[in-house]
Amino acid sequence: MKNLNIKKLFCIIILLIMLFYTLPIYQVNADLLNSLDKIVKITGTEETALELTTFIYDKDGNEICKLYGLENRIPVEYKDLPNSVIDAVISIEDERFLTHKGIDIKRTLGAIFTYLKNGGNSSFGGSTITQQLIKNVTKDNETSIQRKIREWVRAYKLEKELSKEEIFEAYINTIYMGEGSYGIEIASQNYFAKSVKDLNLAEAACLAATIQSPEITNPYKGEEAKQKLLDRQKIVLNKMLELGKITQEEYDTAINTKLVFQKSSEGTKVQSYFIDALIEDLAKTLQDEKGLTYEEAIKQVYTGGYKIYSTFDPTVQNAIDTTYADYSSNIFYTEYDGTIMQSSMVVLDQSTGDVLGLIGGIGEKSANLVLNRATQSYRQPGSCMKPFGAYGPAFEKGAITSPEASLDDSPLPLGKYNPANWYGYFNGFVTVRQAIAQSMNLPAVKANQRVDTDFAYTFAKNCGLKSLVDSDKYTAPLALGGLTNGVTPLELASAYATIANSGMYNKPRFYTKILDASDNLLIDNKVNSQRAMKDTTAYMLTECLQEVITNGTATGYVKVGNMPLAGKTGNSNYDYDQWFCGYTPYYTIACWNGYDTNKSINRPYPYASMALFNSVMNKIHSNKEIKYFDKPEGIIETKICKTSGLLATDACRNDSRGNQEITAICASDSVPTEYCNLHETVKICGVSGLKASSGCYYTKNVSYIKRDYIPPTLPNDWYSTTEPSGYCTIHDYKNFFNNYFNNNHNDDNNDDEKNNKNNNYYYYYQY
Repeated sequence: MKNLNIKKLFCIIILLIMLFYTLPIYQVNADLLNSLDKIVKITGTEETALELTTFIYDKDGNEICKLYGLENRIPVEYKDLPNSVIDAVISIEDERFLTHKGIDIKRTLGAIFTYLKNGGNSSFGGSTITQQLIKNVTKDNETSIQRKIREWVRAYKLEKELSKEEIFEAYINTIYMGEGSYGIEIASQNYFAKSVKDLNLAEAACLAATIQSPEITNPYKGEEAKQKLLDRQKIVLNKMLELGKITQEEYDTAINTKLVFQKSSEGTKVQSYFIDALIEDLAKTLQDEKGLTYEEAIKQVYTGGYKIYSTFDPTVQNAIDTTYADYSSNIFYTEYDGTIMQSSMVVLDQSTGDVLGLIGGIGEKSANLVLNRATQSYRQPGSCMKPFGAYGPAFEKGAITSPEASLDDSPLPLGKYNPANWYGYFNGFVTVRQAIAQSMNLPAVKANQRVDTDFAYTFAKNCGLKSLVDSDKYTAPLALGGLTNGVTPLELASAYATIANSGMYNKPRFYTKILDASDNLLIDNKVNSQRAMKDTTAYMLTECLQEVITNGTATGYVKVGNMPLAGKTGNSNYDYDQWFCGYTPYYTIACWNGYDTNKSINRPYPYASMALFNSVMNKIHSNKEIKYFDKPEGIIETKICKTSGLLATDACRNDSRGNQEITAICASDSVPTEYCNLHETVKICGVSGLKASSGCYYTKNVSYIKRDYIPPTLPNDWYSTTEPSGYCTIHDYKNFFNNYFNNNHNDDNNDDEKNNKNNNYYYYYQY
């Protein structure tokens, strides 16, 4: 029997030698190239075979999140590994690693003997570090002598291509070490809450001890598993002492060092809405630039080993989170039908487009990449649309010359689209400033009608409302916000940020740059700016939007100390959506509240979004110096007719309501050159107040407004701005004399009656 085993062993060795030298060249090269691709090119690109952990940093470079797929892995370079780690791993896993050529002949012969002794019922064993690396990377886990032979050949060839340091580095970054740890860096953090470079000898030996049976020796699985790990750690230390890697003193110190197992604070946790939005945004970029599918792009973000430098501001995010937590019980409660009102918010730095913080929903976030209402929910903007689809385009074109120019808050002619106002009546002529402050609908409609609809549509899209579609190219959606698809809070935030940034649109960005796993610049996400409107247009809009705060729909509800603040309320039909969007010279915020499935909110004023906006704005400005909105050089003062916005005439100065000539701001390139065409002077009888007849002696010139039609519902200023419909009958000569002689009865007349009639005649004629 013994002779038979020796004969079998000899035959196998001869066979191995023959296979080794007769294996087809193309197969060796293919295996080698495949292994090299997966080991050497750990670059974080789409060809990466190994899953690498991605890091995300805040705006100041502080790490805020780690992303990983099935394998949580942080690569570490050989030069950064402590000698204690290198020596511990080599001592216990492959003590002749530094001298063999990929195959440890002594261990291999021993493994072959064990295989034969057990009648082929053996895993073969005897793997060197190089062989383990090959197995980990190729995922060739077949239990057979054929697989083992393939592994030997690959290991031998790999040793010719890579240095020992390169092989060890790849190995130590690929092995699984228990508790979800791929590679030594993650293992170090999961077991000792520190980086591998900070491990002491006892800890290094402990991590080396996990390699053989990572889950059986997982200390978090109970005391028995923990004791197994400690027992194996002693074996590692003994082997290191035996091989002369450590001294007796170092051994004694390590043996007596008490190990404290603790995980880093990171752990596996649900990432924030901001991180979700960043991932989605980056995935979209990878789809566009690299032709990946959505699923491929998401995986690449998680496992590409990227270093993502985000725009995240912890102070801003904390203000958002604490505000929503403070209001959770008062605003976001379960209602009688089981629904809970939702809300979302985005905070931008308008000077760069940087998204500093956001929240995508109410309540505890239970999973990653769930619905993010800040970036993914399309809602109707209501009156928040007015600056972009009505007033802004009209200012830009010079169709409205000044915030002090007027528009007619009165119904449109019968038979046409005829929206109402939220307050149930019509004011008549009001300034643009007043119209925006009180969120009047008809002035917005008429502002939109002063410009080409295509121009207003393009203007709004250029400001950041990218989800507008061709079916929105009508007055109703552009002026009042009843859009086909709606807009996201991120879009509205970017649009209001465009006004705040003097008319320059900055594409919202969640990150500034991305490095790959080798620290090469992968994406340089510079500020992407374009002029969306003139700075003078932005300034005039800001002037009007400040009035919302000081004398409009937000008065008493939104205020940030003495900091200049501009904003706009918004509400959609049936009270489905409520908004407040606004900005200071520092930040822009868009905040929405409503229900995921349309349902009337029907809660007392003010909107929840106003309270949330106000709280967050105050918190993030707590230490800010007072700063004012920049006034462009192109803003000048000129005299205009308040009603028409054109040059004033005498008729404007004789308006029935008083002199309508005012000094107002306007853009230097839109200074009116035409004279008012709305005022018409009429001679009025000073007694009757009607249009003077030929007999009226005391008259005065009074100006009234010429309207093109009689509104179906008369506005409040109708009688004060519209000329009298009839002529004075008191001073008409013919009527006077007829009355006089009909009433003059000669038989009954006496001197007193004659004197009285003469006095009356004198009164009418002379007055």
